[in-house]
Amino acid sequence: MRSSDEPGALVDMLYEIAGDADAPASSRLSAIKEILDRTVGKGPLIPADEQGPEPVEIIFRIENGSNTP
Repeated sequence: MRSSDEPGALVDMLYEIAGDADAPASSRLSAIKEILDRTVGKGPLIPADEQGPEPVEIIFRIENGSNTP
């Protein structure tokens, strides 16, 4: 099966890698980075004078089971 046949298959695979405690750390970090790129995006950075005083915090949680809301 190609990833284009089922769009969610790649994301499911990335979640599996990110949550695998036995996977190498570099693989887990790469999977998390790819998930964030696909969900949060690679938007332009906000110029310093337009930023609020507080940093932006992204919370990433991996849950077992179905990935439906």
